[in-house]
Amino acid sequence: MSEKDVPYCPGCGHGIALRLIGEAIDELDLYEKTIGIAPVGCAVRSWRLFNFDMAQAAHGRPTAVATGLKRALPDNIIFTYQGDGDSAAIGLAELMHTALRCEKFSVFMINNAIYGATGGQMAPTTLIGQPSVSYPLAAILTS
Repeated sequence: MSEKDVPYCPGCGHGIALRLIGEAIDELDLYEKTIGIAPVGCAVRSWRLFNFDMAQAAHGRPTAVATGLKRALPDNIIFTYQGDGDSAAIGLAELMHTALRCEKFSVFMINNAIYGATGGQMAPTTLIGQPSVSYPLAAILTS
């Protein structure tokens, strides 16, 4: 891990998840052969927290980028770090095809049940009855 401050909102799970990923890579001494991929949204801030290579992908396309990197560099450890909106909405097709092809890399999907980078709009993983910025009456209308 780098010495940079964690750029996430208080209470957000991104900081904890990234620390766990970083600690595992450090404990296994894999940082010289690891490449992470982050899309837009909150996940994009992850690149500055690691002392190994990170690539950026378009929204919903980290698994497509990871597929190309893994095929070009098969001995490297490749992972994507994505939010639930990125992987379960715009990137769902790429994620499903990645799983169906049994690609040999890891996908970390951080589910905070909202689109955090846009201020808390509903996401595909928003729970029924969960209020959000884009649907504040959800709890009232579904009770």
